[in-house]
Amino acid sequence: MIPSRYNFIWPTDDSEKVMIFNSLTTSLAEVEKTYIDLLNVQQFDYDALPKDKKQFIDELMLGGFVLEHAADELKILKFAYNSNKYDRIGLGFTIAPTLRCNFDCTYCYEQSGISQDKRNGQNAFMPENVQQKLLKLIEKAAKTVRFVSVTWYGGEPLLGKDIIFDLSQKILAITKENKIGYFADMVTNGYLLTGDQDIVQKLKGSRIGTFQITLDGPPDVHNNRRMLKGNSGPTFDRILEGIHLLTANDLKVNLRINVDRYNSDEALKLLDILEDNNLKDISINLGHVSAITAGCKSIYEILRQRGFKTGQTPYYPRIALACGAVRMNTFVLDPDGDMYKCWSEIGDKPARIGNIVDFQQLAKDERMHEIRWLTWESFEYADCVKCKMLPICMGGCGYRAMFVNKDRPDCVEWKYSLEHYVRARYRREIENNNKI
Repeated sequence: MIPSRYNFIWPTDDSEKVMIFNSLTTSLAEVEKTYIDLLNVQQFDYDALPKDKKQFIDELMLGGFVLEHAADELKILKFAYNSNKYDRIGLGFTIAPTLRCNFDCTYCYEQSGISQDKRNGQNAFMPENVQQKLLKLIEKAAKTVRFVSVTWYGGEPLLGKDIIFDLSQKILAITKENKIGYFADMVTNGYLLTGDQDIVQKLKGSRIGTFQITLDGPPDVHNNRRMLKGNSGPTFDRILEGIHLLTANDLKVNLRINVDRYNSDEALKLLDILEDNNLKDISINLGHVSAITAGCKSIYEILRQRGFKTGQTPYYPRIALACGAVRMNTFVLDPDGDMYKCWSEIGDKPARIGNIVDFQQLAKDERMHEIRWLTWESFEYADCVKCKMLPICMGGCGYRAMFVNKDRPDCVEWKYSLEHYVRARYRREIENNNKI
């Protein structure tokens, strides 16, 4: 038999015990140190073990900490990953009804080398013919898939709210008729959630249940980074009001804090404001960082210490599924009807994989761009294959690996914070057991 290549062993407060975490099964166990030497050898003969050690190994096998010698964990991981990646059980769309935005954020992609014309194409808002082609594609797919999922994106999607509400009702009708599931969320700056008394109810009626909204720190910091176009006024207070409206109507908010060297010292002052506004239950993610460093690890630790929810729900690692950009049956749609695999490319016309109006007429370069996405995987990188974090990371963001880092994957937060998350779970389990 062999110990798993994905075992992590850490000490506990009890000098006679250790905790073991396995990243392939995400199992967690507390064990006596007595037999732990069996996990520090390349292989051992199970039949030659005494009865008490066999019992110990039998229990560890249940969590995947020990395996039969013939087991190949890397192939097991590849199979699980690719089964998910190439599964056509659902149809996923990220839809931008417009690429226009009412904000002029300092770090927006429109400030990059991609010109406004190249990024935004021809249509300010998605025209009727594109909407109809989208509905026809969904209607056709609904005969074979089990669910449809939509992420409303932009630009600022709520600038095109009438398109969103109309399309949502028509998609809902299709899914209801075909008796399949429907899930929707939205990435919005949150500014337009107020000023229209009916908007939140219309969002609920459109079955949009989760909203990603960004606040980059306290008002003085946020308003200098995420301002209205023309610098025509602050945005913080109105966004906060919108968050209140959503949570008061039982809609979920994932709060994003974009952290970089310009605001890292001030960003955490936002926590006091959220706490004063009874918003500790919203989930918080750190974003817009090229790598999660030890400094960001400390921010996550502060969030946990103060009782805020962080993006890793429930603060414990899980097996990483394939990103939508590298999966079958997932697409990003811009207002012109051009389709992409990743929302980081939306509006960048040379990156499109076709147009929804004539999607079957793919040019060779467009087809190859799609194939590049569908065949990207972390197993191509020697450092990833050797890494014990691989099952819960899977190479991180494919876009960053292929186009930003020049064929080098990013290490995600688990590399820096795994023990913190697992140890917190371990302590909760100990506390719960002590209460029984």
